[in-house]
Amino acid sequence: MMPAALRRRSSMDRYDGIVIGAGHNGLVLAAYLARAGLKVAVLERNPDIGGGCVTREVTLPGFRHNTHANFLVGWDLAPPFYDLELYKYGLGLIIPPVQVGVAFRDGTALTVHRDLERTCRSIARFSERDAKTYRELYRKFAEGARDTITYLLYSPPLPPEELGPRLQEAGLGELAQYSALTISEAVERHFEDEHVRVMFKLFLHAYTLEDIPGAGFFFPRIFSRIDRLALAVGGTANLSLALARAVRAHGGTIVTGAHVRRILVRDNRAVGVELADGTALGADRFVASSADFPQTVQLAGEGSFDSDIVDKAYRWQWAGHALVVLHLALREPPHYRSAAFDPDIDQAFNLFIGGDTSEEIRTCFDDIHRGRFPTYPMGNGACDTIFDPTYAPGGGHTAFWWPFVPYELEGADWDDEATKREVTERLLEVWRQYAPNLDSGNVLATYLHTPKDTARDVITMVRGSHQIGAYTLDQWGYTRPHPALSHYRTPVEGLYLCGSTSHPGGSVTGAPGYNAANVIARDLGLQPWWRPLTPPWQR
Repeated sequence: MMPAALRRRSSMDRYDGIVIGAGHNGLVLAAYLARAGLKVAVLERNPDIGGGCVTREVTLPGFRHNTHANFLVGWDLAPPFYDLELYKYGLGLIIPPVQVGVAFRDGTALTVHRDLERTCRSIARFSERDAKTYRELYRKFAEGARDTITYLLYSPPLPPEELGPRLQEAGLGELAQYSALTISEAVERHFEDEHVRVMFKLFLHAYTLEDIPGAGFFFPRIFSRIDRLALAVGGTANLSLALARAVRAHGGTIVTGAHVRRILVRDNRAVGVELADGTALGADRFVASSADFPQTVQLAGEGSFDSDIVDKAYRWQWAGHALVVLHLALREPPHYRSAAFDPDIDQAFNLFIGGDTSEEIRTCFDDIHRGRFPTYPMGNGACDTIFDPTYAPGGGHTAFWWPFVPYELEGADWDDEATKREVTERLLEVWRQYAPNLDSGNVLATYLHTPKDTARDVITMVRGSHQIGAYTLDQWGYTRPHPALSHYRTPVEGLYLCGSTSHPGGSVTGAPGYNAANVIARDLGLQPWWRPLTPPWQR
């Protein structure tokens, strides 16, 4: 029987395809398929597009802050960047020379550079052996395996029994071995010095990873991109805006303030959507949802899915920890005490503070898992105006710090103004231990973005989950979100997943949208205008 919403509107707007959500993944998919000649509409519940790729003036007028995504990791390697020619649509990338830095309370620092030799010299100040190991791993993963890891991200995941042999064929069987390791095991099997270990552990935890089996696979992944962190010129919002321009340039439609209430299914086929205001829109060839997996199951109706899929949707694990973000408007950039040891720390793009030892890192996450504000707040941040002065007016600066925290705070409420003031002061106090010039004469304004703010801002970031679902063994690779859905198709004909609850997960990669676009094009018999990546074992 035809859904009531369709019966009510016989003259409703119709499209070849409808994309739910105008985050970057939904926009990536829409841009590819619009350019392939399909009539595509993207529907976004918020008044603005972008999802987590947004830039706002949250401290003072003219001071621009990326309130969610800031580091575009490997975007110069990402197929959507060059296929969609996003540079023509307003996306500029800055890849700073000093990519990563860790400032320590003892006044020392570690820095990772685009220049391999400078990185090795920084590490050698702590351990000659670790510098040699870093060089070997860089050659292996950042050079030798980079294309393979790119392919693994930008293609549907293989089942484990197939992935291992394929990697062996490509001469990279070692990659699969990391899948069984924890963060600590992966790092400690290679590095001996505590400073070096802390740098890699903090970097891996910054992916919202827990120190659990399976998380070790991120070790070669971050190595393949450890010198490819980019800043979007003018703000991460310009990535979203460039994608939107690419969609519209090829006839696509983007509608904001359009909250999808239901995916319309007839005879087990997705035929359109119904909005919260009752408006129905038809989709003749596909509906692609960048909403999260549990939400998509609800939108299409549990009856459209097998019971084990529905059960997993109810059991979906969001995240073991969240992030709180302290944004600052400044007269001058932070100046770190560690600059006396290594001046390059003041120029580091992705900068970590707060965790000086492995024991402090363990204590931090023990606190978080108990709902406590960490004894040792730690995490990464940046001062974007060092690299792009357009982020602030009149020679001013913006900076932020992302410490790891629990979503639910024991004995306090993130929405309470007194809690926000207390946390802001505590974080500033810790930050000043590393950068003493963050005093009242320098700090013009502050803004605290809490995990609850994150969950309200982006509907898919449930419980402040930046990766839209924890990276556990049953929510990673071929099992993300479920083996039956791992190739972006669903049991409902014409309904696809294209959001971050699909492989390869969260962060700003565009990979879920890209991979789903390839699958849809194949299913519809479209000849791709782009060149899909070739498996390394077929080269």
